[in-house]
Amino acid sequence: MLTLFIFLTFSVVQAQDPTPEDTVRSLETVTIEGVRAGEDAPIAQTTVGIEAIENAFNGQDGAFLLQDLSPSVIAYSEAGTNFSNYGQFRLRGIDQTRVNITLNGIPLNDMLDQGVFFSNFPDFGNSIQSVQIQRGVGASTNGTSSYAGSINFESIRTHDQEDASTQLQLNVGSFNTFRASAEFKSGLIKDHWAFYGRMTNAITDGYRYHTSSDSWSMFFSGGYLDEKNLFRITAFNGRTASNLAYFPVPLPLIQQDARTNINYAEDRDNFGQQLVQLEYSRELTNRWDASANLYYGAAGGDFPYGYDSLFDISGPLAGQINYPLTNRHMGGMLNVQYSGRKLNFSSGLHAYRFKRRNWEYYIPNSQDIYYDDSTYKDEASFFAKLDYQLGPLSLYGDIQARSIAINYFPDFRYVPETADIPTYRYFFLNPKVGANLRMGSDLSAYVSYGRSSREPTKFDLFSGTTQLNETNLEAYQDTENVLPEEVNDFEVGLRFGGSMFQADLNLFWMEFRNEIAATGERLDAFGFVVLRQNVPSSYRRGVELSGQWQSSAGVFLSAMASFNDARIREFPVADLDTVYENVRPVLTPQLMGQLTAGYDFGVGTFSLSGRYIGEQFIEPTNQADLTVPASFVLDAHLSLEIIEDWVVEADAYNLLNSLYYTYGEVGFYEGQVVPAYFVQPPRNFNVQVTYQF
Repeated sequence: MLTLFIFLTFSVVQAQDPTPEDTVRSLETVTIEGVRAGEDAPIAQTTVGIEAIENAFNGQDGAFLLQDLSPSVIAYSEAGTNFSNYGQFRLRGIDQTRVNITLNGIPLNDMLDQGVFFSNFPDFGNSIQSVQIQRGVGASTNGTSSYAGSINFESIRTHDQEDASTQLQLNVGSFNTFRASAEFKSGLIKDHWAFYGRMTNAITDGYRYHTSSDSWSMFFSGGYLDEKNLFRITAFNGRTASNLAYFPVPLPLIQQDARTNINYAEDRDNFGQQLVQLEYSRELTNRWDASANLYYGAAGGDFPYGYDSLFDISGPLAGQINYPLTNRHMGGMLNVQYSGRKLNFSSGLHAYRFKRRNWEYYIPNSQDIYYDDSTYKDEASFFAKLDYQLGPLSLYGDIQARSIAINYFPDFRYVPETADIPTYRYFFLNPKVGANLRMGSDLSAYVSYGRSSREPTKFDLFSGTTQLNETNLEAYQDTENVLPEEVNDFEVGLRFGGSMFQADLNLFWMEFRNEIAATGERLDAFGFVVLRQNVPSSYRRGVELSGQWQSSAGVFLSAMASFNDARIREFPVADLDTVYENVRPVLTPQLMGQLTAGYDFGVGTFSLSGRYIGEQFIEPTNQADLTVPASFVLDAHLSLEIIEDWVVEADAYNLLNSLYYTYGEVGFYEGQVVPAYFVQPPRNFNVQVTYQF
């Protein structure tokens, strides 16, 4: 099937007669276009450029930036602020380990846990040229599965501006939040060379007790561009030291004091992440472009857990265990693109090796390591995409093949050397097809089908623990314990793009087989992740709507809304020998939406934004008293250019001072099962001053 697809594709391409250029192509975008959907692709997508990003970004964690840009995204923060520390997001109710995230086509996901921790490289949004958020299976990309969706970041284009510039930013806000950022753009040097760089430091006490963060980051990009060639290096480095708050707080304790943090004040991590990308792009002919990339990524640091004499968190601190880790990620990719009058084609190869080391010791005895293991993950993947124009009808085809091998090397002090630790091997073939029909200059309709499969994470396979030991080796060896999950995704939509009004309406139906669903419970009192299990059959179907309106008088409106009817057809509970039917998956609200109204008065703008999130169950049997309550939060934003080159922005969050949560789990208090939450912040403020010269 794959060979036939490639043969037919190149046959069609060769059949195209050369024609004059009808689009402006940029060598700076060859790599990113390989993993993105085109404007007319039949894929649910939100693509925003640097102006919209700058309007939305005020230093917040990447998860909160995404929430402001796309429907169906919910973010939360463990610290109760949107600045650094740990935060995550969900897309269509699906956690971010199932969302593919790339920068310039380079995977940012941790290949074993499959998540992205924006806290490792803070202020990331400050160095982004554009971002495309694809909901559903979407287009083929590099790295982890685009299962719930994919997010493709593009870094600042170094050769876009001819003039040099410098920008300084300063933020001050509630909870003793302070952020300072400085960046430069060299402009074109001798018509070929250009560079960009940024440095940032941010500190905050956090809203909840002992949830402070001290973070710094740098971003650099630069290279050489002529008519046919681009050589570029892109790199970032970030590190954050944060007081930890990874345990959701039982509701009775929140009612006593909303700032409660049941982690110990001494629990403070120190984590960082780095990436270096070397890119070469070349215009081969007036229709063909190619790019080659090599990259190296790394991440790691300390992650302490404080305990009392009973290994609980309810008594005085007796000691700490450190759970450090290091990741090493090396890979390369090749892309080729053809841009024709009627046909566009792209294809890519990607391969990497990912190495993880986990070890444990009692603080401060860092030399006395009592557990130490390693994991290697190798992947090779291929994709080919094409779209063909037949008058107003555009046909889209996309196929991806992924081959994966994961090897676990346990600490043989706990596992017999004769033990059979299997190599986990997976092969996935993921097709996508669709069509887009233009019904005028402003209106188009599309329909698509896509399938994607996802390998389990290390935590999925090993019941939420990093350790492999003799006690549960039998479960570890059981490759049927957690199966890969698969989704068949159907999308239908309408797009309207007028000069003053734009809107997107999308209907989706995602059918899952062997979905790895959260049970709502943690492994034990000091487990770090929520338990999961396969469920045979489940679905998510709904409607997403987004739109913007701008009047000539300066008034503007924007809205995002989604309705998600998600169901697990059968959820077996082994301990109770019971099967629950037609239950809603955890942390998946049926209704959510955001409405923003504002006024542009020439030298600035003012807007009010309200965000509603419906009720969410926190365990899959749908007990009425174990939910995240519905919430409504009202924010205000003011931007003002006081004098030339100086811009002041002020944000007021949660104006109604609501006590609200966007994430919850099953908790325990005095022997009773109760809901537990991460409290999000009460009324708070942020002021940002930007000076550019």
